[in-house]
Amino acid sequence: MSRHPADLLSLVAGLLVLALGLLLLSGGVGDIPMEWVGPAVAIGLGVVIVVAARPNRAPVDDAPAPKEES
Repeated sequence: MSRHPADLLSLVAGLLVLALGLLLLSGGVGDIPMEWVGPAVAIGLGVVIVVAARPNRAPVDDAPAPKEES
């Protein structure tokens, strides 16, 4: 069985969710105001969605060339 390439976007998203969960379970860290967590998560998810939605390959033109009439 061959190895597949690592999905770094999923790894980063999972680590961010883990960090947020630990932050919320612990009740906060030092001087980080918890009222900023919601907007920061929303902005982060928006960035992840934009990055995930962009095409990672150049479009391929599969349309056949028009035939010339003689």
